[in-house]
Amino acid sequence: MTTEFEIALTLISAFLVATATMPVAKAASLYFGILARPSSDRPHEKPTALLGGIAVLAGFVVAIGLVGVLSGLPYHSVPWLAGFAVAMCLVGLLDDIVDLRPRHKLILELAAICVLVWWGPQLDFFPYHAVNIALTVFWLVTATNAFNLIDGIDGLAAGVGIVAALSIAIVAGLHQHNGTMVAALAIAGALAGFMVFNFPPATVFMGDEGALAVGLVLGVLSIQASRFGEGSLPARLAMPLLALMVPILDTVTVTITRLATGNPISRRGLDHSHHRLTRLGMSSARAAAALIAVQVIAGACAVALSLVPGYDAVLLIPFMVLFFALVALFLMDRSFDAEAPGQIEDLPAVARVILSFGYKRRFVELILDMALVAAAYFGAMLLRFDFDLSIAQVTLMLAGLPWIVAIGCASFLVSGVYRGIWRYSGLAESLRFALAAMLAGLAVKLSSNVLPITMSRATAVMFVLLLFNFLVGTRWSFHLFERIVRLLSRTARRLVIVGVDSRGAAAVQHLHSTIGANAELLGLLDDDTFKHGKLFHGYPVLGSLDDLDAILARTPFQEIVIAQETLSAAQLATLESFAQSHHITLRRFMLGVTDITAPKLSDRQFTTA
Repeated sequence: MTTEFEIALTLISAFLVATATMPVAKAASLYFGILARPSSDRPHEKPTALLGGIAVLAGFVVAIGLVGVLSGLPYHSVPWLAGFAVAMCLVGLLDDIVDLRPRHKLILELAAICVLVWWGPQLDFFPYHAVNIALTVFWLVTATNAFNLIDGIDGLAAGVGIVAALSIAIVAGLHQHNGTMVAALAIAGALAGFMVFNFPPATVFMGDEGALAVGLVLGVLSIQASRFGEGSLPARLAMPLLALMVPILDTVTVTITRLATGNPISRRGLDHSHHRLTRLGMSSARAAAALIAVQVIAGACAVALSLVPGYDAVLLIPFMVLFFALVALFLMDRSFDAEAPGQIEDLPAVARVILSFGYKRRFVELILDMALVAAAYFGAMLLRFDFDLSIAQVTLMLAGLPWIVAIGCASFLVSGVYRGIWRYSGLAESLRFALAAMLAGLAVKLSSNVLPITMSRATAVMFVLLLFNFLVGTRWSFHLFERIVRLLSRTARRLVIVGVDSRGAAAVQHLHSTIGANAELLGLLDDDTFKHGKLFHGYPVLGSLDDLDAILARTPFQEIVIAQETLSAAQLATLESFAQSHHITLRRFMLGVTDITAPKLSDRQFTTA
């Protein structure tokens, strides 16, 4: 069993070697002119060294070699893994030097990965060896390039890699697989040494030679991690995806949106996850931190799946699918902020099919709802039996699950759930969700008399409650994500609204639906002292117009939006004077209907009785 000394030695030696060799890598990069120069898709201000990945690889190789020699433990797979990481590093180095075409780069990657798969670990999910080999090659190519693609802002790739490696190391350590744990700790320590120099503002980049090598190592280690624990096949399938969730989410998001908008997949662009977050107003550092936080959640899910028995792990997967799918859909939806999907013209056939099924025919929403119904059912059963289900009970649940999912989605269709527009769901949709949940619960309970469905009355009630909450939560998730982005945004206008009435409510809803992350609503102002300190649509009533100076000192803002119609001339003058003296933008929220068919004044002048 690996001791605490060996764990510490692996981390510290990898960190120190990477840190010590980083200045040498920087000097070599500058000497040979292997630099990342500023461009439209590289937002840094000056040429930056690109050979940081060589120092990362040096820390990884030295650490596993040192620990292997000193401990005498038989780390069977580690030496050849280091060798293939070096080979992939050379492919990336060649790309950094001569800028390979995408297909040439892919051919070299495939050559190295095919040899690796022949000698190394393979996915063993299916009884057909050829299928497992093909799936392993596909996974390693995907993992290698997905990790390379997120290396777009300072600290992101290193942070995600550290979290991914540590989660794999925890899974391996919990199941006494020493070789995998040491290799994972070594890559985590080496990336931590790189992070010292890559933390914003970065003085060195990982380069393709580092990103491809690290992606390959993490891909192989995720395969090994999928074999640990008592997980079922679905849980084992989920393990590699969770270990590299952020790179995979980014790749899926970019691939689908490029296909949907008629752009080539292989082109470089500013449409990766980190680019989307920075366009919403977040700084590069905060965008990196947000994506690393998502990877932390995914890593925790991977550890949890490795600890629970296989039949229980299956019950957790729908909840994980819901969360990460919502994150992906939110990021994808940002692609259509400037132009609605139904207005994009001259698209190829593939793009039209994706947009038709994804937006018009709501196919993606239906798939998500299948996971939603499953999560509600599993949650209801877990609550009903105090999270203590036997294998027999889980087997019965899984036997009835297809019927429950079909009945639930059919109930949503009948209730008009799919008639609403996800991004603009409100109170009216909540009532429809309640009806859909009750109809689904009633239909499932009645069907349990003739179908292989296990559900008592108490379970049916919990199923309805969870179904309603999940429907509301998924449809309002975009609002929640947008509010989180606004809180983390560096460029958002901070504003207050004047008027706690129906027009004020309309202004709040309008800001939610139109400005996205461009503005942050701090609260509202109203002269009615009974309203002060209360919450209005989730925002505090900060005080009256007489308190403007104190409110500004307490919560600085740059804009005032007047929604209230009944302000007196003196109140308007006060607002104008305050705005002018404090250099604050003053706007009025207009709400009304104009009859464009009414006759113009010139027409009426010439109309006789």
